[in-house]
Amino acid sequence: MICERCASEFSVHTDRKLICPDCKAQLDLLSEEKKVNDRRISKLLKHKEAELKNPTSDETMKRIDHNLQIEYKKRDGIIKAINSNSKF
Repeated sequence: MICERCASEFSVHTDRKLICPDCKAQLDLLSEEKKVNDRRISKLLKHKEAELKNPTSDETMKRIDHNLQIEYKKRDGIIKAINSNSKF
């Protein structure tokens, strides 16, 4: 069989269609990384909501917004890597 992602030949059956074990491992790691990223975003959003209800300083809100932007960029990169057909 030929892997859809990296075009290498493999003979081991994986649970995903036409994906070699190496690409499957990479996709599994990316999926776990996305779950962690989603949890971070959720925590930051909760923190932001609490800060909006009881503001302490402008710096805190700026820091939360900055960290949210970073996490959103990371998530977009992870999603692009998962959906790409290129080899890792």
